[in-house]
Amino acid sequence: MLRLAERPAAPAGQRGPARRLRWAALAVLAIGVAGCVIVLAGALPGGWVAAAARPATGGAGLVRVLPGTSQVLSGPRLAEVNSLASGIGSVWLTGGSGTQNHLLYAVNPVTNRIDATVVLPPRQVINPGDLAVGPDAVWVAIAVTHPFATLPLDGLIGDVVTAAGSVWVDDTVHGTVYRYAAGTGRLQATVAVGGTAGAMAAGDGGVWAADPDARTVSRISLSRNRADLVVRVPVAPTHLAADGDSLWATGGTDSVLVIGAGGRVRSVPVAGQPTGLAAAGSSVWVASTGAGTLSRIDARRDVVLATVRVGERPYAVTAAPQGVWVAVLGQPVMDTAVRPGGGKLSWLLQLCGIG
Repeated sequence: MLRLAERPAAPAGQRGPARRLRWAALAVLAIGVAGCVIVLAGALPGGWVAAAARPATGGAGLVRVLPGTSQVLSGPRLAEVNSLASGIGSVWLTGGSGTQNHLLYAVNPVTNRIDATVVLPPRQVINPGDLAVGPDAVWVAIAVTHPFATLPLDGLIGDVVTAAGSVWVDDTVHGTVYRYAAGTGRLQATVAVGGTAGAMAAGDGGVWAADPDARTVSRISLSRNRADLVVRVPVAPTHLAADGDSLWATGGTDSVLVIGAGGRVRSVPVAGQPTGLAAAGSSVWVASTGAGTLSRIDARRDVVLATVRVGERPYAVTAAPQGVWVAVLGQPVMDTAVRPGGGKLSWLLQLCGIG
């Protein structure tokens, strides 16, 4: 596995990113063209990275809520947005353009601009769980023909997460989670979680995997490599987020489920078809695809503190130190200034956790 050096500063007189993008090892997790093969490949070949790329304006994009300010900002506009994650100094997303159906973007969380674009092999299936970020690498499900590590021949990746120095991948066909060493790609464990496997999340001392057909979520022990808790839930879970000692899940109803200590299930009403989730500290952020909104839940009290409109059909959320990012499938909101003393200021500050 190769490592990319830190990008050099732009020469004097030339335009460049507002700051250096610190590239650690950028690994690639892939789905093979034949047999759904996983690959943990090397770093970027020459020519794959285009600094400060600006894709053509499209119908989708990103929205960011800035903590501590009076603005809701629209980020890059893209032809298509698929997955969203944050880490190692950037906000990462996969999507497509008019000429490429699978691209990886690195967005500067300070400037809202795209610092780099990676052209990936063409996507074979649409997979909203095709992206994960670890402490020093970014993992993407892509289509390749030369495997480094493999799933069963007819397997299909459902989601990817990182935890405890490993990359965890679930197989929707076989209801199995595979654990690979992040540095070598060596298979470390195989864990059965049910008839199917979908969304995953890392937290609460393990890796959680959803079986939407059985309406269960299973927690896999990081030390034992087996499911040590299986919880039945009242919906088919489609999105998960974990933080502290709780797991949060959505599943096609106007509520967010909370799985607490011992597997006790609670519910928080959230209108507008809640989908994507992000848990950070004492807050859980929820995108409501039907309502076009982002809601902030107080994780300690299980109540919605505030809701703000972010655009048409939001569905993926990630929380970073600079704010909360939301991927929207339709028209995102434009930059909105909130006047001091106005009614909107109080809910925005509350939404950002400072009110």
